Amino acid sequence: MKNTVFAPLIAWMALLFAPLAGAAGIDQEAYIEGDVLRALVLDKTWYGRSVGGGFDWVEYYSPNGDAFYLDDQGFLPGTWTIVGDREICFDYPALGTFCFAVYETDQGQIAIYDLDDNTLIHITTEIVAGDREGLSRR
Repeated sequence: MKNTVFAPLIAWMALLFAPLAGAAGIDQEAYIEGDVLRALVLDKTWYGRSVGGGFDWVEYYSPNGDAFYLDDQGFLPGTWTIVGDREICFDYPALGTFCFAVYETDQGQIAIYDLDDNTLIHITTEIVAGDREGLSRR
């Protein structure tokens, strides 16, 4: 009887976290880099989910190097740049400076890894052209 009650919950959780499980198995050498990385970031809005924190976020990358981030904790203006061929680095005065590497999952999402400890921290749910949310006008 107990298994019958929890079976739908377990099935729902498996569906919910399946994309994240796929992202965790990425070949660590499959960096998105160079011009492909620039095209993926330049004048794009990324929507994502924190893997550990369980919150949604949105971030716009302006062609002039400005970055605008919004989550349930608030709005942050900052800057972005690509360092070398593989790192997207950010400077948000309220948070400091940090860099990430990104990989594409089998499901076409972008997995965002912390370079300090090489852990998956975010995964995109959508990437669109332009500043869809008007973050640069806040």
